[in-house]
Amino acid sequence: MPTIQIRETAATVDGFTAEVTIAQDLNTGRAYPVTLRNPFQNDEEADLEFFFEEWYQFPTLDRERADRARAAIAQYGQELFEQLLKANPDAYADYRELRRSHCFEGGAVTIEILGSPEFQGWHWEALRDPELSEPLSLMTPIVRRDPKRSVANPARVQPSGWLNLLVVTARPGWSRDVNYRTISRPLVEAIANAQLPVKVALLRPGTWEALERHLQAVGPGFYHAVHFDLHGSVLTYNQASKLLDRPAQASGQTFRRGYGLGDLPEYEGYRAFLSFEGEAAGQSILVEAAEVADLLQTRQIPLCILNACQSAKQISDGEGPAAETSLGAKLLEAGMQAIVAMRYSVMVRAAELMMTRFYQALFTEQPVMEAIRLGRRELWQTKTRPGRFNMPIELEDWLLPVVYSGGTVNLNLRPLTADEEAARWTAEAERDRFEPPTYGFVGRDTDILELERRLLQPERNALLLQGMGGTGKTTLLRYLRDWWQRTGLIERSFYFGYDERAHSLEEIAASLFQQLDPEGWLQFQSWPLAARLAKLTQLLRSRRYALILDNLESVTAAALSIPNCLPESEQRALAQWLRGLVGGKTLILLGSRGAESWLEPVYGTNRLGLRGLDADARTTLAQKILERQVGDSRRIAKIKDEPAFGQLMKLLDGYPLAMEVVLGNLKRQTPSEILAGMQAADVNLDNPQAQGDKTQSIIACIDYSHGALSASAQQALLCLAPFSGFIFGDALELYAARLAKQPALAAWFGESGAEILAAAVQEAVDWGLLSSISPEMPDFLTIQPTLPYFLKLKLAERDSETQAAIRNAFKQHYIGLANYYNDQWLQSKEPDQRQLGIFFVRQEYENCYAALQICLEQFETADIFFCLFQYLYMTQDWPTAKALALQVRAAHEQYPPEIRQGKVGLEITMSLDRLARCQWQLKDYAGARAAYLEAIQQSDQLQGVDRRQILAGQAGTYHQLGIVAHDLREFAEARRCYQQALEIFIKFGDRYSQASTYHQLGMVAYDLREFAEARRCSQRALEIYIEFGDRYAQADNYHNLGAVAEELREYAEARRCYQQALEIKIEFSDRYGQASTYHQLGRLADDLREFAEARRCYQQALEIKIEFGDRYSQASTYHQLGMLAYDLREFAEARRCSQRALEIYIEFGDRYSQAITYHQLGMVAHDLREFAEARRCSQQALEILIEFGDRYNQARTYGQLGSLSKATENFAEALDYFLQALQIFAQFEDTYRAQVALENIADLYQQTQDPNILTATAELLGCTPDDLATAFTQQP
Repeated sequence: MPTIQIRETAATVDGFTAEVTIAQDLNTGRAYPVTLRNPFQNDEEADLEFFFEEWYQFPTLDRERADRARAAIAQYGQELFEQLLKANPDAYADYRELRRSHCFEGGAVTIEILGSPEFQGWHWEALRDPELSEPLSLMTPIVRRDPKRSVANPARVQPSGWLNLLVVTARPGWSRDVNYRTISRPLVEAIANAQLPVKVALLRPGTWEALERHLQAVGPGFYHAVHFDLHGSVLTYNQASKLLDRPAQASGQTFRRGYGLGDLPEYEGYRAFLSFEGEAAGQSILVEAAEVADLLQTRQIPLCILNACQSAKQISDGEGPAAETSLGAKLLEAGMQAIVAMRYSVMVRAAELMMTRFYQALFTEQPVMEAIRLGRRELWQTKTRPGRFNMPIELEDWLLPVVYSGGTVNLNLRPLTADEEAARWTAEAERDRFEPPTYGFVGRDTDILELERRLLQPERNALLLQGMGGTGKTTLLRYLRDWWQRTGLIERSFYFGYDERAHSLEEIAASLFQQLDPEGWLQFQSWPLAARLAKLTQLLRSRRYALILDNLESVTAAALSIPNCLPESEQRALAQWLRGLVGGKTLILLGSRGAESWLEPVYGTNRLGLRGLDADARTTLAQKILERQVGDSRRIAKIKDEPAFGQLMKLLDGYPLAMEVVLGNLKRQTPSEILAGMQAADVNLDNPQAQGDKTQSIIACIDYSHGALSASAQQALLCLAPFSGFIFGDALELYAARLAKQPALAAWFGESGAEILAAAVQEAVDWGLLSSISPEMPDFLTIQPTLPYFLKLKLAERDSETQAAIRNAFKQHYIGLANYYNDQWLQSKEPDQRQLGIFFVRQEYENCYAALQICLEQFETADIFFCLFQYLYMTQDWPTAKALALQVRAAHEQYPPEIRQGKVGLEITMSLDRLARCQWQLKDYAGARAAYLEAIQQSDQLQGVDRRQILAGQAGTYHQLGIVAHDLREFAEARRCYQQALEIFIKFGDRYSQASTYHQLGMVAYDLREFAEARRCSQRALEIYIEFGDRYAQADNYHNLGAVAEELREYAEARRCYQQALEIKIEFSDRYGQASTYHQLGRLADDLREFAEARRCYQQALEIKIEFGDRYSQASTYHQLGMLAYDLREFAEARRCSQRALEIYIEFGDRYSQAITYHQLGMVAHDLREFAEARRCSQQALEILIEFGDRYNQARTYGQLGSLSKATENFAEALDYFLQALQIFAQFEDTYRAQVALENIADLYQQTQDPNILTATAELLGCTPDDLATAFTQQP
């Protein structure tokens, strides 16, 4: 086979000497000596590691470094090619001849790399001929071999007509880890379309012990390939030891050594590790590369695929020969002929792309090396990956796969014999095929992983899968029959659905034996029942089958006139027989809406509640539904942008049937219309083609379970019609009391209302209409998404008095709950109480909102609004808060005058205050000021309200007006408003409220550079908060005191204050508030030239701001990151970050903040000697600063313009600018910056010796020109 062989001959100081042989046949080829220098230096290698390992976490940052790494890959490949082939004309001629004859396509040429670990650690996959359009590794395989580590006993697989593949998938993080079937599902789907007969086995569970036991069981030479789909890393001994010694993290993550593995022996340098699953969620078993190689040594497996991160990473300490750290190379020593490994961390999407294409090629009879090449090419052609926050990034991860070869891969496949061929297709014909639903089978990886883990535990091979109607239980169970059989977990499965018929034990036994032994079935049927059951029990306990009994809620429903029930004697017999299967090999899956207590001796505690799809899966399903039902991509995008669509998705909670039916209506309605229709129950949500099928009809699905309830439960559940999404079980007693007080409902509940409602709720839970969030929280109930719609339809059949009574009780119930949530939890000074409040209001939001609408319709209190607003404030969801506040104001405008002027009028004033706060947060300063003034006007019209209460409210409004004026840099007006508020607080002895106003007065003083006054006011506020024990409020004052200390260059004090503020915010779980303090800590580190720490803090701040969707605040952090990049002389990154900040300021109309960013862009342009652009940006900054009267920052820009004029040798203009800067800094008593301005003038004098400089400066400073001449001459 035509080959280019690159063989190391010796190491040099900066590279290697080598021989390159280019030939049709290595026996006849000529070797050319070459000298190779590593195209990368340490900095470039660090950039590459950053590009693949870190950049995805903050894709909006360090684009210059990422672009530099991307360009370096191409440059690396070309430089390596120049040294390897172009440097020697004869070698290059042989190469060109080979290229002409074989065109480097389809794996016609192999490039082999032979040498030491360090030599093989170079990026040979980047090798690139500048005359070709792409790297050579995309056109032909590049493999690594080392004769010194040649395989003495290459793997010899047994002759087979089947290709046997073992997939080892480990997810130590369980549900918090990468999706379980990211690799295995597309792999199995590729097999389904393959021509080769392939048997794939998934190791279950993904533990080290399971792998060792499984390989022992199948014997050597059975598997043709093993695929490790797990996490990997390269660690020093200290790093590995720290992980193993580390106590459990808050996430539950721990690292341990596992089955048969002793303590980790001490070692030098680095070693590669794989991470297997442990016994508990979050537990990782670290297994070192040599241990994996030792296990596989005698297994005779020729091919290994590792999409484990860093499995091909080679690290050298730079001293002496490099030790082997690559897991891939270690496995080569174990006898494998080919290993595919990954140099750096590989993203999930990249692994999915490459491995899907690789297996598609492998299973259509492509050679192994060609399949690898095609997988790499897929990464080249599709480079977009989802970075953090789902931001798209472009990666060059085609470079990451590394191939090790120990020789030609011989899978030793032979044609199937006639008997084998017949058996193959017979098994295929008998296999249980899954018929996918309309939109395919989506998600459920977490549920499948959990099911398998539970069922495979000793003595726990029976499990109850419980879920509400429409969750997709039956779909999942039917899918598992197909999936488990395809992936080798079971031999076959048996399904009995009680929605179809009532399967007695005798019928089940007959059906099972007929399928297992058709020829002996008649004889079997002649035996006594006990003998038949004994025989069947022995068969099922000894073989790995799956026995599925589904829709078991029908079994116990005789009294409810639901068909397919079983008499109690049959129930006992079936339960007893199933109990005899526990502990055997057959997996027993029980599906039901209820708990099926009669089967509890079978499943014990092994009960899994099935909920809606996970976030990714529900997004995927929604997209599939919209594509089919709506079609037009632009309309789909518009629908998804509507806030009501997000509310609809939250309401549907990932329930597949509800999503299919409800989202299908988007074909003709908007999300808002559907939401309103569901609330009013005046929209037809059902599937017109369902014809009453409870697996297709949303109404039939609910009606089936609802019809199973007792008459009293059906009546009582009507009272749940106003609820959506969530019910707090502990509060139902209070709700029942509200209901009992309604005259129209007195006959329903009487004195036993709480017991009646509780019993009805329990029946609804048993029949899957309600379910607990988790077994640990049984009183936190979720509602089947369309149950409220169904109940509203039923309630509409009742008289108007009953309907009004339920609405009124619901309203009163949530007025009480909302006040409790707000007063006791959301506004608590205890951090855990505040988090509890956020949790409950998040769950109860739709219920609170519905009750608020009733209040507003009836011209009543809007107390619930203040609870919802506080929640939205704490979660920083200002757009939603504004929309809600506007809705409340519009409703209040319809209230009669006598109500607006009474006690409810005070609430109207307070709601206007909340509206104004939203507008202020969203930078609508005119709207905020107008709303605050409207609130004062409204409060002046109140009657029958305590004047003290009115004035207290107005004080708060004046305080807020001060904040608006402050943001508009109307400092005099801001100070006036704050003083007005303070006077009222002092007048009424409201010492606590004085604190927030002192805090704001301190901020005004800070912006006016009156630092002594700023410190005095902030300390005054802090004293009051300490006096009142309000620890949370102290954080902002520590933050402000830190800012004052930083400006005064008291850096140690600044850091102490910032850290104090940060500790409090962390203590109170105020993640959003932490952003501003991380930002300030970044500025402080920047001032101290601790650039790495500054970047870390800025990135932390930016991450939080992005997480909370605070786009405006991101601008200031981008600005600071631009300054940091400027200090590091990374001008392209500095410009990019500054422009990003400027775009946001322009978007939000913040003209003042644009000035500082224009100033910074001017500095960047200056250093790049783009003087015209520098002047344009600086003049733009100056115009804005003059417009806003910001004298201090004008001085900084005058200094910048002076430096620019000096650089362009306009010395007179430079002097004028420097003098203006000096005058202003002196006026503000900023001696540091005044000294900088004076130094600039001195430098100008030294350069020009112009006496006018001395005269003008002396006049400004009040000294003589001679004094200045002496000082300037002595200036270094």
